[in-house]
Amino acid sequence: MTQSFVQYLNVGLGLINNTEPISEWNIDEAIEAALTLDNPADDVRIIGFRFYDIETTTNSVIRRSGIYYLEGEVFTFPKIDQDITTFMKNTNADFPRGQQLIKIRKPYVLVYKYNEDDTIVNTDSVMAKLQAKKDQERLIQLKQEMIQYKNDLLQELKNVQDAIENSSYHTIDLVELDATGYPKALNILNDNGDFSKHIEHLRNTRLEILTIEKKLNGADE
Repeated sequence: MTQSFVQYLNVGLGLINNTEPISEWNIDEAIEAALTLDNPADDVRIIGFRFYDIETTTNSVIRRSGIYYLEGEVFTFPKIDQDITTFMKNTNADFPRGQQLIKIRKPYVLVYKYNEDDTIVNTDSVMAKLQAKKDQERLIQLKQEMIQYKNDLLQELKNVQDAIENSSYHTIDLVELDATGYPKALNILNDNGDFSKHIEHLRNTRLEILTIEKKLNGADE
């Protein structure tokens, strides 16, 4: 029996599960997974991935792909740039004439042999898909937050209305507008008497919602 795997190449110190079983060698799915795993904040720095098949009865590798790099620039030694020259000097590396090399910034410079079966993949479409997914999640979050904020605001105003109707004036939260203690204003959701804060917040939230919706609608066209 044969089982396929994808291995994500992490050059950072962050710990991840870098190998997982897959049903087939699907480049687009692997790109998406690699970009999702990449997280510099946790020092997880994915430079690419590769596939391989294992014969499960013997646990031996029977087929292996080249490396699919997420980014990089290819050179042919000795026609190299200053970054590679510095890297070779600092690491005491040497390469034969005609050897292809790939230079990657992640964020520091890394240099590897670039073999015939290696590939630099185009991540643009996958990155656009991931960004659209993030935008959709943000849109849902903003709409939920806006509904909750409006409900909280209306409830606070309803509480003031109820207090007035019931002559429970002492329960109304007022805030002093200056050091003299007068005048005083309603303190709605801790706005310290400045109701314009709520208007500004709702307006800015609505603007962000419209911006994301316009972006998502443009991506669908």
